[in-house]
This record gives sequence, structure tokens and C-alpha cells, in this order.
Amino acid sequence: MNFFSSSTPGALPLPIADNFGRRIEYLRISLTDRCNLRCVYCMPEEGVPYEQLDNVLSFEEIARVARVLAGAGLKKIRLTGGEPLVRKGVADLAARLTATTGIGEVTLTTNGILLPREADALWAAGIRRINLSMDTLHADRFTQIARRPDFDRAWEGVEAALRVGFSPIKLNCVLMRGINDDEIADFARLTLDRPLSVRFLEYMPIGMVSPPEWRARYLSNEEALSRIRDAFPDLEAEEDDAASTSRNFRIPGAQGTVGLINPISHRFCDGCNRLRLTANGRLVPCLSDNYEYNLMTPLRAGCTDAEIITHVRAALTHKPLQSDFEGRLGRGGSLRIMAQIGG
Repeated sequence: MNFFSSSTPGALPLPIADNFGRRIEYLRISLTDRCNLRCVYCMPEEGVPYEQLDNVLSFEEIARVARVLAGAGLKKIRLTGGEPLVRKGVADLAARLTATTGIGEVTLTTNGILLPREADALWAAGIRRINLSMDTLHADRFTQIARRPDFDRAWEGVEAALRVGFSPIKLNCVLMRGINDDEIADFARLTLDRPLSVRFLEYMPIGMVSPPEWRARYLSNEEALSRIRDAFPDLEAEEDDAASTSRNFRIPGAQGTVGLINPISHRFCDGCNRLRLTANGRLVPCLSDNYEYNLMTPLRAGCTDAEIITHVRAALTHKPLQSDFEGRLGRGGSLRIMAQIGG
């Protein structure tokens, strides 16, 4: 099949889409599987064997994939990890990506620890939106969850994001029953006088998280919403974009918003426009699935731009209609840990 128009020399490929007609407009790129934290839901305390550096996509390879896919309808890129800022030169890559024709937005997900030294450079590179992981507002509990005593440094990252003026600043909190679920109202309260988008994520059974542990710790966002309404009865629903993964609310008069991301209790698959590219060059069509497609090998074998599109389309034939984190549909759920997939 010819994915390029034959009538016009140099014509762009047709928009990339999966088997269900969902156009892929959003690529999440993991820059590294390395991280300076060891969060309990993401990585074992002893860490994992890291990819050798020659088995990690170069910035040139990443920029090329982005350029090719931008010609086929890609509009947004998120840079993730591991922790992306442990890799040198992220701002330089971001500048290349934001200058790519067709890419309307480049964003970043970080734990914030290294953000104070990088924030100004990232802003200069064209990044305007940023996600920060923050699972607790207590230093001792941060050490329990992240297995590193770095709460103050992580919060300095939040303050750096506010200082520079990123907007929105999304503060992502993974809720775990019996660990941090007593902080739901406190997190929501942050939005009153700060322009933060606090977002609660349901705990997902990915990789190292065992089914018994997950079931004991899982807290649906319906329960979280009920607790927020108990504290703020006049909570108002926001109007959400069709492709949004979160349901968003605002406390009247608040500077920021509260969001709920429900991968388990309320799948948001109908509007899914996302594809992931791991640090070692694998395309992952669905976060909950084991399937991955090796793009690095053809890239390094000298494939053409048209062949990159062909490989991406081949990967997307495996994008399922809906997620299956619990393995109920027979796909078994993801075996990678979150740091290896990219957030």
C-alpha cells in the first residue's frame, strides 16, 4: 500500500491512525529509563538494569521521528523518562522539537528535582506546559514513597515552575489507599491560591506492582471525587477536551483546577490519540499492553522517511480498542515497569 500521494511530488503521508480510526496526534517520548528516585509504584528500591547508552535513541533519531510523524498529523510531544532531566541536553532537544513544522506543543513530565537548574532553559526552548510528579505534601512520607529524602528539592521544582510561568503546571498525584489518600483535600486546597492543575491518578497494576498489592492500595477516583466534594461542596465541573485523559473541576474562585485521571474505573480509550516511544526505540501503542514494536533497528539500518511511517502504521495495528490493565481481555497487562515505558 502506498501511504504517500502519488499525484504530488514530495506530498505528505496520509494521517496516521489505528484500526479504529483514531488519529495519532500525540507522541510521548521517553528520553531515558534512568531516574533519581525509586517510587514504590514505578521502580524497585535497588533500581533496574539500565539500557546501555548505545542502545538508547539519540536526539538526532528522536528529532527525525518527530519530523516525519509531524508530516503525518502529529501535533503534540511529551518528553518523559525515567526522569528526563537526568539526560544532558534536554533543552536543546526541546528547541529542535518546538521548531519542527507541524508540532504545536512540546511538554515535559518531571519529578522536579532537577527543574530549578533547567527551568529557564526549557522555557527558552519553547516549552510552556509542564507536569510535575508529587505524591505527598509531607517530607517523611515523600521518603517513604520515593525512597529518597528529596521532598524539599522536589518542591523547589514546583516553585521554579511557578516562577518561570509555565502554564498549566500539572501536579500529578498517584493515589494509594493507606499511604497518601488522607491528603486529597490538602492537594485540592493548593489550587485555591496557586495556578496549579492538581491531578489525581488511579494506581495502576503495571510491571512490578503485584495484583494483591494493587488491590489493597487501589482507590477509585469516584471515591476521591466524593472526598473532594465533602471538603468543597460547591466544586464545579470544567468542560473537557474529547481527547483529555482527565475530568477536571474547579473550586469557585480558585486559581487552579482539580483533575481526575481514571485509567481503571473510567477508561478514556475512545478518544485516545497517543503513542509512546521508549528510550530504547520501541513503539508502545497502549500503556496497559505488553506489545511493543522495534523501531530502533530499521532506524539504524537506514530506513527512509516513508518506511518510518510504514513501521508506525504496523505498530498501530496492535493498538487495542480499550485498555486492559487487569488482563481481563487476555492480553496480560504490561510487564515493563513504568520507568521503562515512559509516563
